[in-house]
Amino acid sequence: MKQINVLVVDDDREVLSTLAEILSELRLNPITAADGAEAIDKIKTRKIDLIITDLMMPNIDGFGLIEKTRQLNVNIPIAVISGHGEVNNVVNALSHGAYNFITKPFTIKEIENIVKRGLRLREFSLGTHRLLEGISNYTEMEIPSYPHLLPSAALYIVRECQWRGVEDETFLSNMSICIDELLNNALIHGNDLDETKKIHVKLVFDHEKITVTIEDEGEGFEYNNLLSEFTENSETLPTKRGLFIVNYLMDELSFNEKGNKITMVKYLNPDVKRVLH
Repeated sequence: MKQINVLVVDDDREVLSTLAEILSELRLNPITAADGAEAIDKIKTRKIDLIITDLMMPNIDGFGLIEKTRQLNVNIPIAVISGHGEVNNVVNALSHGAYNFITKPFTIKEIENIVKRGLRLREFSLGTHRLLEGISNYTEMEIPSYPHLLPSAALYIVRECQWRGVEDETFLSNMSICIDELLNNALIHGNDLDETKKIHVKLVFDHEKITVTIEDEGEGFEYNNLLSEFTENSETLPTKRGLFIVNYLMDELSFNEKGNKITMVKYLNPDVKRVLH
């Protein structure tokens, strides 16, 4: 049978000891920490399946622990320990990512129920993650060449990224900058502000990357000389500032033969090698 590790965090030694004994009786493996800082060290070095933490602790409190745990491993469920008069603290903890709370004094049955719910949530989360590895989906948009529509289109694309689990602010900011550049490039240089022409956008999401393709209805352009300006050996800044920024912020950048369609790729793993073609 697989060992289930439950990290218990509390600066009250008596509470810590009692919870550890209850978890042992439930055939779980308790791992204890006296505060949030010690708990974070154990999350980094041990496999943790679930966390039960007090909120009011020295060094790093329960709220800080919840936030840091979410950054380290979003799949670990977190339950918080509270007294009967700590309603605001519990609500705050739930809003920051805790899934449930344990009130003092607690019973073995209450701990058992809370742990079962948490482990169920963990299985759901891990199962969803595994499922997403086999799923890709896409969104297509056809935008009229109206300047006032472009900010809304860019915001919609960023929201799509968030809906699919992207939370990193720098990642989202870079996506917004690049989408804005490419949409305006398609509007001004591609469609020449011709309101009878459209801008076609396709977003493809999978577990590895986000791909955005933007195509205008213009004549296209000769992009090979432009690509040579983007090489690392270039000693001068390129003439196409917007595309230079997109190339720098994205991991891959490519054009169709005509030059009226550009595709940019951003990998969810930041260590992926950048490609330009």
